[in-house]
Amino acid sequence: MPGDDLYRTAATPAHSISIMWKNNLKLALRVLWKNKTYSLLNIFGLALGFACCLLIGLYVQNELSYDRYHEKHERIFRLANQVTGSTYENGIAKVTAPWGEEAGRTIPEISSVCRFVIFGRSVFRKGEQNTYESFGYFADSTALSMFTWPLVQGDSQTALTQPNSIVLDENLAKKYFDGQDPIGQPITIDGEEYQVTGVMEEVPENSHFRPRYLVSLSTYSHPDMNDWSRWNQFYTYVQLRENAAPGTVETKLQVMLERNLDAERAAATHPFLQPLASIHLHSKLHREIGTNSDITYVYLFSIIALFILVIACFNFINLATARAVHRAKEVVMRKVTGATRGSLIRQYLGESYLVVSLSVLLALLLATTFLPFLNTFLGSELTLDLAHNGLLTGALITLTLLVGLLSGAYPAFVLSGFRPGKILKGSVSLGGGSGLLRKGLVVAQFAIAVFLIIGALVISSQLAYIKNKNLGFNKEQVVVIDFRDEESVRKAATIKSELLSLPGVQTVSVAANRPGGSDYGVPYEAVGLPEDQQPAMRCLVVDPDFLDTYQMELAAGRNFRVDMATDSAAYLINETAARQLGWEDPVGQQLAMPAVGREAGPIIGVVKDFHFRSLQEPIAPLYFFMEPSWCYELSLRLEANYIEKTLAEIEQKWAVFEPGQPFTYRFFDESFDSLHEAESRTATIIKWFTVIAIFITGLGLFGLSTYTAERRTREIGIRKVLGASVVSLVGMLSRDFLRLVIIGFILAIPLAWIVTRQWLSNYAYHIDVSWRYFVLAGIIAVLIAFLTVSYQSLRAALVNPVESLKNE
Repeated sequence: MPGDDLYRTAATPAHSISIMWKNNLKLALRVLWKNKTYSLLNIFGLALGFACCLLIGLYVQNELSYDRYHEKHERIFRLANQVTGSTYENGIAKVTAPWGEEAGRTIPEISSVCRFVIFGRSVFRKGEQNTYESFGYFADSTALSMFTWPLVQGDSQTALTQPNSIVLDENLAKKYFDGQDPIGQPITIDGEEYQVTGVMEEVPENSHFRPRYLVSLSTYSHPDMNDWSRWNQFYTYVQLRENAAPGTVETKLQVMLERNLDAERAAATHPFLQPLASIHLHSKLHREIGTNSDITYVYLFSIIALFILVIACFNFINLATARAVHRAKEVVMRKVTGATRGSLIRQYLGESYLVVSLSVLLALLLATTFLPFLNTFLGSELTLDLAHNGLLTGALITLTLLVGLLSGAYPAFVLSGFRPGKILKGSVSLGGGSGLLRKGLVVAQFAIAVFLIIGALVISSQLAYIKNKNLGFNKEQVVVIDFRDEESVRKAATIKSELLSLPGVQTVSVAANRPGGSDYGVPYEAVGLPEDQQPAMRCLVVDPDFLDTYQMELAAGRNFRVDMATDSAAYLINETAARQLGWEDPVGQQLAMPAVGREAGPIIGVVKDFHFRSLQEPIAPLYFFMEPSWCYELSLRLEANYIEKTLAEIEQKWAVFEPGQPFTYRFFDESFDSLHEAESRTATIIKWFTVIAIFITGLGLFGLSTYTAERRTREIGIRKVLGASVVSLVGMLSRDFLRLVIIGFILAIPLAWIVTRQWLSNYAYHIDVSWRYFVLAGIIAVLIAFLTVSYQSLRAALVNPVESLKNE
């Protein structure tokens, strides 16, 4: 029937295309199966590259997503402050209470203001439960409308309006009110009763701070709370009206301060706004509300992922072009039977995409397997859910298409360009261009590998330098315990005496702070010096045993003494303070602290400089004074051989000192080392990815050396017949590859030198970029290449020459 003819005619092209694709797929699978070694090298190498990209992509995506889940994040800014002459050039993340209140009232561009004050580590009591909880904040009632922290119970408009109101996250609510309705229920915190007015969803991990509970700010009070220049404990966020310009608001903030501060202080104070979504990666202010990351790490890991994927693609291209000559007969047969160049290109590109697709599937398996380990290491909650992660899925599809095209295009066009006549005459060759490309790719691979090796060596050495550097004090064997009761502060001398009676306790100090970033910024005056000659200084509030407990040394003068009543008004300073104050002999000079009502007192000693902050910062001027009512923590130096036993004895005594309070402690060395936790974590990640990059490079070199040995089988047989030794043959086969590795090493040196020096410049105290790192990296690269290549070279050299010549 005519209709049947029409149907058959219309269906034929689609049917032909289907058959063509099936045939190409069968051919591709046959080729992969026939060349199992090369196929596995390509698939596994690309899979490792894709897996690294997936894992790093998840990390980068998560880092860039911080605080963007807030519906109004584009209009929310944090108000920060920079003071001329401060020891912290970038500024401080906190301001005083009146700043936000007045800004919201007088600046029209601001639609809402929310202030937070750290609540502190506190004891929660409910029924039989009595535990410490952290990550709580006093917060203005606007917190739940400005930030997208939905309540599952309670009214977000009124939950934080009344004093002693508290909003718990779901985990805390379940912990203390499991099976009960918490709304309206009381809970005791540090002996004071609060009423639960709301339960909020757990704050997402990608937040620059993560409250576990919020307490109404109307509960908070302090004598200096209404002072414009003192008690800057308030993290202040402002929400701008639509289309309001942050620059305009900053100008009006400056005018506001000029109205409310004296002229000199106003001139030195510079308020500025930080976009909410930029804080996590771009803010390095003093007293950050949480631990921020750095955009540098995002760039660094992205580059590493790209490098690893490039190395894997180079392997694919190298192996494909190297084996192109072996497929010459196949090209002849296909062209003689009528295949066009276009069909051949489609076939070989199809083979490329098949390899890449299989690699992606294996990469997903590898990434899923190793993601839990990465989460544990990073302390994150990353998930590989492509179905609900359109951005990552799109990036993976794009990469798959791009890598398949780039990796398969050159081999496809070279293979399809072979001419049957030349092939039959045996004159086929990929030409000098193909050999040059392969050599160039090997050079590039090893240049990248050497660059990563040098980077890993320098970073590891810098971290070892930090770990082993003389800090100016002894951080080992020191345990820190916080007082929880005011009564304990008043009885500190008695508690200290009781603890010193334990045989495993060497010294005990009662202080307000210690090295590691807990220093204060209380204003001071150097008596007799002009104000412009007085550097900004930090301070530690200590007792006479503080220096002995931390094993700090004096450069001049003496330490505080218990039996010297006048020492209650005295001061110590560090060597940097002595230099910057300009006194030839600072002992006997006087300091005062009028901001807290301390009159002038003598400087009785100079403490040798020590690092009281990260080694990224230079040692700043520092002064010490005694004020027992400020001191809420104990530092105990313990005997190294009896630490566990001593801690058990301390716990027994603590039950008497603070009955009903849970006993907790922390090792000082761990808290101090956490200052460099991000760098340490980065170094470890770079090491692992460097190993992966080297491994993938080795895979490619293994494949190329295998191909080279196969291609030169007849030559090897003839040379052996003519008397060539195994050693000379291995050297002959390895020489060309090692030459390429050395060229790659030379090319990597300038970039590695520049990048490592730039990274080290972030540290005030760092190692030098020594030539030893470059030599060691070169030796590692050459050794890896030699071991990889010589294995195949040795196998080829040991083959019986009769067999080699017979096979040829």
